Amino acid sequence: MRNALYSSPGRSFLFQSMNFLVLLLLATLCLPLQAADTPTPAPAGTNGPTTITSDSLDLNLGKKMGNKQGLFRGNVSVDEPRFIMTAKEMTVYFADNDAVQSLEARDEVTIKRKDGSSETWSEKALYDMTEKKLTLLKVARQPKVISKDKTVFADKIILYPEEDKMLTEGASRVMLQKP
Repeated sequence: MRNALYSSPGRSFLFQSMNFLVLLLLATLCLPLQAADTPTPAPAGTNGPTTITSDSLDLNLGKKMGNKQGLFRGNVSVDEPRFIMTAKEMTVYFADNDAVQSLEARDEVTIKRKDGSSETWSEKALYDMTEKKLTLLKVARQPKVISKDKTVFADKIILYPEEDKMLTEGASRVMLQKP
């Protein structure tokens, strides 16, 4: 199997490279929001391939420092063993060593865990590999995180998936659902 990226309009983009580990880390972004003290175990089979499909891809891995990025446009879908993310546009930023540094998804960003435990919605989502944090941002409407027993809305929602931690900034509200 090729350790590369192939593309053409309307086709799939399959990443097997460790550089795209960020997509695997996003799998934990929608950790169930639990009051329990025990962390949620990672589901079995989380090491499968990550497939990104979009209508087009502009890839710039040129020699100029700071300009390495891939821009996916139109009907972007990320299918990973634990979640499916959709957006209209996504940019992946690379460090000088070609490792994924961060990513930004824009316009109607949804992330749904395949186990059905949670779902997020945002107009803009940022993932920082260094800080291992996902930030959901308000553009015109507040982002939200939905789990089985609650829905959280805020101007800015910051998720630390590895710590099962969520922070909100700005106007925030929580709607609790009865079981």
